[in-house]
Amino acid sequence: MAATSSCQCCSLRPHPFHLEAVRNEAVVISGRKLAQQIKQEVQQEVEEWLASGNKRPHLSMILVSENPASHSYVLNKTRTAAEVGINSETIMKPASQPKKHKILADIMITATGIPNLTTADMIQEGATVINVGINRVHDPVTLVGDVDFEGVRQKAGYITPVPGGIGPVAVVMREEREVLKSKELGVTTN
Repeated sequence: MAATSSCQCCSLRPHPFHLEAVRNEAVVISGRKLAQQIKQEVQQEVEEWLASGNKRPHLSMILVSENPASHSYVLNKTRTAAEVGINSETIMKPASQPKKHKILADIMITATGIPNLTTADMIQEGATVINVGINRVHDPVTLVGDVDFEGVRQKAGYITPVPGGIGPVAVVMREEREVLKSKELGVTTN
């Protein structure tokens, strides 16, 4: 006598990320639409800023690299700044990290990948210092940024720590983009 059983938990039912029963290709998820939306919002904010009688925002990028990927990244930043109404310039410097230009910055964003490279004597009093770089030192667990945090925090007006500064924001922004893209595609998430 053969025993038969049925398992209700194995019944076919739609899964949260199921788009079609049979697919030949993956769905391409592009960030271009979201990027365009963000650019439109920034452009509107720039126009409002100017209409209030303020000076046009200006972005200065100091490029200390011969890496073609870095040059491409900076070129894209320049193009995007122009699209949204922000003036920009790229200052090319040899590897010997351009102290005089850093001192003039109201906002410094550093992503060099060199631990503690930016020191207090490289920033102006009250500057905002955004430390994007993350570096492992001494052991695989100890993390520091590109900024000498303890020294610079005595002079800066605002500063982001590493870890715990930009990283958590970047993670949340990625999550937000994924949720927005999922909604756009009609994909349900739990």
